[in-house]
Amino acid sequence: MYGLGARGIASRSAAAGVIALKGSLRSSRSPVQRRQLSELYFKAIGTDTRKITPQKPSSKTQQAQPQPQESQQQPAPHLTSVPMLKNRNGSDKLERVEYSSRKHPQVNDKKEVESYIYELHAQEWGRDETWLRFNRLSWESRKQLRSIDFNRTLSLLRGSENSSKHARGSSPTSQTLTRMMFVYNVAIDAGITADRYTFQELIAINVALMDFISARKWLSEMLQKGIKPTIRPYRTLLKGYSKIPSEIDNARQLWQEIKSQVAAGQIVPDKTGDNAKDNAIDIKTYTCMVSAECKAGCFAQALGILDEMGAAGMTPDIAMRNVILDGVASHKGLDAALEEVELMKESGLVPDGYTFNILVNSAVSENRVDVIKKLLAEAAEKGFVPSAKVVQMLPLDPIETVDIMAKGGALDTIRIYNTLIRASMKCNRFTQVLQLIAHLRKHSVQPNVVTYGMLLDTLNKAGKLDQAKKIFYDIIENGKIKPDLYIFSTMIDACGRSGDIGDMFYFKEQMVSFNVYPEEIIFNSVFSAISRQKKIDLSRVMAVIDELAKCKPPIRPTIRTVNPIIAAFAAKARAEGGLNSHELQFLRSWYARISDKYYIVKDSYLYGLSIEAFAASRQLEDAMNVYNEMMRHSETDVSVLRTFTSSSSRHIEMLMRLSIEQQQFDNVRKLWRDWNILGAYVTESIVGMVLYACDQGGLFRIAQDIVASLLTQPGSKKEKTSYKSSINIHGTGFSPKAVSEKTLALYIGMAIKHNMMETIAPTMELWRTSVLAPGNLVSAETASHADVRLQHNSVSGQRRLSEKTVRNITELLLQSNNKKAASDTIDQVLAFVDKHFPEAVPV
Repeated sequence: MYGLGARGIASRSAAAGVIALKGSLRSSRSPVQRRQLSELYFKAIGTDTRKITPQKPSSKTQQAQPQPQESQQQPAPHLTSVPMLKNRNGSDKLERVEYSSRKHPQVNDKKEVESYIYELHAQEWGRDETWLRFNRLSWESRKQLRSIDFNRTLSLLRGSENSSKHARGSSPTSQTLTRMMFVYNVAIDAGITADRYTFQELIAINVALMDFISARKWLSEMLQKGIKPTIRPYRTLLKGYSKIPSEIDNARQLWQEIKSQVAAGQIVPDKTGDNAKDNAIDIKTYTCMVSAECKAGCFAQALGILDEMGAAGMTPDIAMRNVILDGVASHKGLDAALEEVELMKESGLVPDGYTFNILVNSAVSENRVDVIKKLLAEAAEKGFVPSAKVVQMLPLDPIETVDIMAKGGALDTIRIYNTLIRASMKCNRFTQVLQLIAHLRKHSVQPNVVTYGMLLDTLNKAGKLDQAKKIFYDIIENGKIKPDLYIFSTMIDACGRSGDIGDMFYFKEQMVSFNVYPEEIIFNSVFSAISRQKKIDLSRVMAVIDELAKCKPPIRPTIRTVNPIIAAFAAKARAEGGLNSHELQFLRSWYARISDKYYIVKDSYLYGLSIEAFAASRQLEDAMNVYNEMMRHSETDVSVLRTFTSSSSRHIEMLMRLSIEQQQFDNVRKLWRDWNILGAYVTESIVGMVLYACDQGGLFRIAQDIVASLLTQPGSKKEKTSYKSSINIHGTGFSPKAVSEKTLALYIGMAIKHNMMETIAPTMELWRTSVLAPGNLVSAETASHADVRLQHNSVSGQRRLSEKTVRNITELLLQSNNKKAASDTIDQVLAFVDKHFPEAVPV
């Protein structure tokens, strides 16, 4: 079973594969022992010796991947303390957190920084592009940036109002905070003093993440430094408080601070604010405080603020009255809200679309069908259609809704149909969509391009490609409308999902005839469809990539564009055992362009696919470069690495196997150390590979630490007293399942080879006892995360040791040159087996 016995040695096929390993096992005690151990290693990692023969590394590989000694450590990056926004212990001080700030080589620093500054203020970059461009700057270039440059960088990273569309509408996350704090740290290291704009950005990101405590601390720190703010940071914080009714006390406290600071002249004029004059509080700030009071149901206080506004010479606008109306509808009901609308009208304000949304939503919550119908008719007369979000909650049949609103005459009827169709699509009610289409045709309502686009999208999602094609051709032949990008993208996506690649490219080619030019969404659908094919045509993928690169105006792909591309290369490599030289060169070039040209932040999925494509092509250097880039990325975003290891453990195994095949054993130990840092689930094959790598490097002590840590239960006496040398560096968590009978035999073979036979008996005893009895299992309802992981990595029940394994171990010991130690070990092994595994005693 494990290649230790005579029958295993006699196997010609196994022996043929073992002969190739003799050169790497010169330290063995005898030719027979050498053959047995070689076969044992590969069987322990689940690899047939006939399929993998270690290759002598080329000079190129040796140069690319030097082999340092195990004791050598890479120098740690310079760490600088910066204020952290999250306060975990409730103290008044800002906590400190460490961020890496590596120094970059100096390359054309002056030209580099001038280019960065010019484009920084001339362009509207998205968050990812801003981050990648800033990271590309050398350390010397960063030190030449001015305060205004750092503030602009912080603003783009946060995704300010002006750049929100370039940030693709995404909300800031904790990653956004990490990036901004890194930039702030660099600015402080470069000798830049934070000004009011710096603090405004830091306050705004904390408010966006609902961390009001840290936002207040940044505001306090700004005041302590003697910096006079504008009204903006106060308004930002007040707006955050207004979204949460339970924060009303904090909002009121801040409001009093604002008024006192204005009276004392501590808030400087905001010349860019609406209705700003001198140090007065503007109408936007008043609206935020009124919103906070109304959301909390405190209308008397809200009226008091309105009086303050009147005294300051300001009149409430429709936005503020809608805020009050929303609070009235939420706390007092529909009837009170209708009265409030009448008061709005008396004051000269005309209800807008948001007003009707509030009223209809309130009527729906109270199931006042008669009022709903009246409000819909009134909204139609005023030229408003409620939002699709409100419409989809209506307790009315869509056809009835159309009939009510179409009577008003002030609306283009197709707008009503389109809103109802969109609402039905949001609820996946495709039958309703078809009913609405039939109804508009019956009443001779002319569909527009939006209507046809949503109809085709509905047919696409319902899997009715033929029907969608028929409608598209009818549109073209009759010249009813001019197809737009949405219609073409729907047809291309529909064909791609159905595997109709030919028609997918046909529709793509037809776009030019209608002066419609591809955008990112088109290429996303095309690449996704190609990558899903059973047989990947990379020549077609590369042709579309070239077309993407040549588009005018330029198209900026996203991670959704590039992931299917890399997936296609990985699938081809996996299916055909690798890529040819042209495909490899193209993949290398495209992988570099992802960040260098398109400024896309790579994710764990892309890293995994790239590793798979290169590893399947036996390109270890490229695969390890991708892995190392991912590790550098994890310095500022550790979630990338955690997601990678939790979902892509097979990629780590691929790297380990390829490293063993090319005799790059330091790679295996590096991967093992990274694996353990994350506490990822350990498999038997991974343990076998790292033990083999330790053996080839003559590092038996490290192998001993690994096995001991896998078998030692947390908190046990043995854990505190045994294997202290390097267990924290090379060991892992308690995972006895990863040490099977086969892995144990591998370790014992290594101990015999390296003349460390005194470790065999203690390890066998530790292996036997490293189980969880069935009665000690923890229930899923009451277990903590650590308990579940411990239980998952443990072996329920008893260990089993076979007679064949015992016989093979004793035969291998008999072949050792150290006869005395071997004889003593045999006695210990047989006594252990006789006591605990009597059925395995050799006859």
